[in-house]
Order: sequence, then C-alpha cells, then structure tokens
Amino acid sequence: MLRRLFLLFLLLFTVTSVVEAQTSPASPLSYDTALQTRNDVEVKTRLTGIIAKIYVDRGHRVNKGTPLAELENADLALEVKKAEVMTEELKAEYERAKSLFDQQLLSESEYDAKRLAYQRAMTEIEQAKVEYEKSIIKAPFSGVVDERYAKIGQRVVEDENTPLFRITALEPLEARILVPEEQIGRVTVGLRADFVPMVDPSRRFSGRVKWISSTIDPASGTAPAIVEINRGEGKGFLRPGTSGKIIIFPKASK
Repeated sequence: MLRRLFLLFLLLFTVTSVVEAQTSPASPLSYDTALQTRNDVEVKTRLTGIIAKIYVDRGHRVNKGTPLAELENADLALEVKKAEVMTEELKAEYERAKSLFDQQLLSESEYDAKRLAYQRAMTEIEQAKVEYEKSIIKAPFSGVVDERYAKIGQRVVEDENTPLFRITALEPLEARILVPEEQIGRVTVGLRADFVPMVDPSRRFSGRVKWISSTIDPASGTAPAIVEINRGEGKGFLRPGTSGKIIIFPKASK
C-alpha cells in the first residue's frame, strides 16, 4: 500500500514538473548596442547660385519643409511674375476665342491655337515656380540641425555634392543587434524589447523587434536584427548614439 502511494506521488510530481518546465517563461536575451536613427542626411543644393540667407544654425529643431537657406533669387521671382502676367493675358484670349468658337464665329484651328498657347503658358508658370522653389533649401524631414556648413555669399553648384547642412531625425530610434545562431529561433518580429541606457541602467524604454535577417553571416555566426524604440519613449533623453543594452523577451515555451 505504501509503495503504491509512493509511486503515485512520484508520478504526480513528475507530471507537474514537466508541465511547469513546458510553460515556464523563457529567459530574456541581452545584446550590447547603440541607438541609431533611420534618417540622417546631408542637405545639398538643387540649383546653382549664391547663398543670400541662412535661417538655421547647429542645434535648431526643424520640421519637414522648414527653410534652411535661400539663394539669390530675385531673377527667378521675376520670371514667375512674368509667367503669371503672360498666363493671364493668354487666358483672356483663350476665353474670348472659346466664346466665339461656341458661336461658330471662329474656326477650329484658330480656337486650338489659342487653347494650346494658354496650356503652354500654364506649363511655363509651373516650371518657373519649380525653379524658384529650388532656390529655397528646405529640411527633407523633421529633426535637428547637426551641422551647418553653408555660409552667406558662398557659391553653390548643382550636382557638385557640396553639403550645406546635416539633418538628423530624432525619431524613430532603432538599435541594430547581432543574434547568435543558437538564439535565432527565439527571436521573432514583433517581440517585446527594452532598451537600457548605459548612463542610467535604472531606466527602461520599450520597443519591438522590427526585423531579423533571414541569413546568417558564416564568419560571425550571427544574424543582424533591428529593434525599434516606440515613438515618444525617452523623448528628450534618448538620442542617436546612446549606448546600452537591448533586452528581448522571447515567448514562453510550450
């Protein structure tokens, strides 16, 4: 009797231990890293000219489309004005021609000539505006001015690749990590992750695994992955280059 009870107890203990082992949470994975930003570019000119105005300096926050600098463009502004006046004149001629054509008082060829002249004028005014807009150098996205190379009076040349500003986006921040081959099966897109900054390990900032490579580097035996920090996390504290650790929380094994 005692032997049967002992065997029954042993069986229950074994089953319980197996179930607990199968449903226990997986241990977190830790990787050293440094934050980086998706957008970090040098802004160049799209037009040859002389820099007349500079609107920002290092450290200035800018939004997408914020003017950074302006080239001398009085001649371009005049071209826009001339195109606008010409377009108004040709529009009036076209409307008169259309009225006469509708009354069958004007031939189709004469009407078409006025219509095409007006359409060409509208195209020319749009082209003049495009050239004027090129003279205003704008921020391509929201961020901070990390460097200002531009100087008043500097001559810049289109396609010369001379940087005028460097703009860095502050969000979204990302961390690139290298996942060892034996851990790849535990790291999947969408997993919760925390970033722990080296300067203050008591703080944690949440994020998610955004991408993991489908290939393994044979030299290092690792696969690169990217963790994106949730927008708004660490605002005013985290910045590109902040070093720390990424902690990934794999799903519990079943």
